[in-house]
Amino acid sequence: MPRDVSSVRLSRLNRLMMLFYRYPRVSREDILEGVGYASGRTFERDAEFLRDEYGVEISYSRETRLYTLCSRGTFILNCTMGEKEVLALSAGLCMAGHFLPHLREEAAELWSKLKALLPEELAQQGDELGRSAVVALPVSTIDPVVFETILDACRSARTLEIDYTSPYGDGASRAHVVYPWGVFFQAHAWYLWAGNVKYPDTGTYRISRIGSVRPVPGIPRIDPPEGEDLRSYASSAWYACAGKACTPVGIKVLPPLARVVAETVWHPSQRVEECEDGAIILRASVPDIGEVVRWMLAGAPYALPLEPPELRERLLQTMERLKEAL
Repeated sequence: MPRDVSSVRLSRLNRLMMLFYRYPRVSREDILEGVGYASGRTFERDAEFLRDEYGVEISYSRETRLYTLCSRGTFILNCTMGEKEVLALSAGLCMAGHFLPHLREEAAELWSKLKALLPEELAQQGDELGRSAVVALPVSTIDPVVFETILDACRSARTLEIDYTSPYGDGASRAHVVYPWGVFFQAHAWYLWAGNVKYPDTGTYRISRIGSVRPVPGIPRIDPPEGEDLRSYASSAWYACAGKACTPVGIKVLPPLARVVAETVWHPSQRVEECEDGAIILRASVPDIGEVVRWMLAGAPYALPLEPPELRERLLQTMERLKEAL
């Protein structure tokens, strides 16, 4: 067990560890200034104390002349949080439990532990903000084992065989050998971004539609397309169909919907042009026109197709199918 530590020294050790948490590689000058050491010898004694009593490992490179935190050991950081930080944390934990249902109990338990350390009024504010952050946001259910296996495969660059059921076609479950690159949340569901040799145009799989997953040893991994990462791929989707944003679309949105639409970023490539009659023209480049058509139907009759011609054709075809169904 660590020896008794004075409050002055404990506060100094806490500042030192906080500095390393923020900047894993730090110069001696920055350490002395950032922590408030009067001499380098005091810092050396603190580093030795942290190593002996808490198992903290701080190394020094003569080449770079920088100190590096190699192991945090068992030292528990005393982190003072402000009101806004507490509110952000409570909202984040509530969102984590909502968007990752299989971690809901763990997120709730962690917030319960933190609340016990907070003033009652601040804890109540955190509860209220957390509940408000996820009200009426639908999330598709996922199998925890499937989700965790996919995450592990992404981290370890492991090839998987998945049983996937598409809502299109005959609705039968089919096995796919995929190369997981990452997961992302979009439009109330989690998706897997992965490569597939047999179906090179298919890169997105809705995780709620994956029945089971199995590691496939001995098959070399395929890397993502050059110059593309998870963020750029996922953000290309209007809703969930991600890919190469190669189709420019133009939509005229009439009042009163125009003002509502202009308040929201629907796509990272969007551009909004204001018209004299109060309407707006919304332009973007997307990978899938079908998703834009569904968005326009939700805004009917205030969303009108401008370009490309296929957008108008697809909209009319969908409306005709809807009319026949009614």
